Amino acid sequence: MARITQSRLSHDRLVLFGLLILLLAFPVSHAQSNAAGCPIKIESLKDAAPFSDLSKEDQAKVLHALSDDIAEMAELDIASTDSSHAAYRTYFDRHLEFKVVSGATTAEELLLIRYHSNTMCGTDDNCPVWIVRTTHADGKTSAESMVPWQEELGTSAGGAWGVGVLPQASSRYPDLILLTHLSSTQTGLACYRKSKRNYLRVDCPPDCTRLLGHGNAEEAEGK
Repeated sequence: MARITQSRLSHDRLVLFGLLILLLAFPVSHAQSNAAGCPIKIESLKDAAPFSDLSKEDQAKVLHALSDDIAEMAELDIASTDSSHAAYRTYFDRHLEFKVVSGATTAEELLLIRYHSNTMCGTDDNCPVWIVRTTHADGKTSAESMVPWQEELGTSAGGAWGVGVLPQASSRYPDLILLTHLSSTQTGLACYRKSKRNYLRVDCPPDCTRLLGHGNAEEAEGK
C-alpha cells in the first residue's frame, strides 16, 4: 500500500514538473522571420555525448553540484519508485549526457547536462537540462549549476530537445535559448542570460522569437 501511495505521489509530482516545463517554455507560433536579427546557432541535444566521456574529476564535481537536484528528481521520477537511493543514483548517472556550449573560455567550460531518461523526457525528447560551468585552475576543478533554485525544478533550466546559442558582444557567455517541442506548429522558448554568477531567465529577443516560432527551429539546427 505504501509503495502504491509513493508511486501515485511520484506520478502527481511528475505531472506537475511537466506543467512547469510547459509554463517555462514561452510558446510561439508561425510568424514572419528575420534571420539577420537573430544570429543564432541551433544545436540538438539529441546527439549529446555520454556523461562518462567527461573526465572522472569533472564527473564527480558535476554530480556534487547537482546533488540536491538529484534528490529532488528522485521525488518526481517514476524510475526511483522501486529503487533504493543508491540504485536510483546509479540509474540517474548512467542516463546523463552533456554538450559543451560554443564560446567557452580556456579555463572554463559551459556544459549543458541532460538527463535522458524516457521516464522524464516524454515522447518529444524534452529532457531536463542543467546549465553547468566547470572551472579548471591551479590544478583544481570546480563545478556549479548556473540557474538559481526553483521549487519543483531545482536548478534545472527546464526540458528541451535543443538549444540556441546566441553570442553577446558584451559578455564571453552567450545567451542560451532552450527549445521545447510543444506541437507541430509551436516551439516553446526559455531564454537565459548570464548575469553576475547565474544564468537568469529573460525575455526572448523578438527577432529570435519570430524566427524560431516560424516552425523551422529543427531545420535551422547546426546553422
